[in-house]
Amino acid sequence: MANEQRRLLELALEALEAKRREIEAEISALKRGGRPSAAKPRGRRAVAPARRKHSRFSRQERLRRSRRMKAYWQKWRKRRSRTK
Repeated sequence: MANEQRRLLELALEALEAKRREIEAEISALKRGGRPSAAKPRGRRAVAPARRKHSRFSRQERLRRSRRMKAYWQKWRKRRSRTK
């Protein structure tokens, strides 16, 4: 039991020391005027992709789709209630 607790403490200490090294590296980078390693871009594009235009439905189209989906779900619920 004592060995398990000792091992857990060792692992926790190792993790905390690793985190401390990372933080110290970031602090020194900031003091030098550079960027910390966590703030470096990771191969992502600098420019955001252009937004896709979304289609806009007319009032009649929305109403027609609404009615169609209501009928669809009503039919789905009927089928579902029969199988139970």
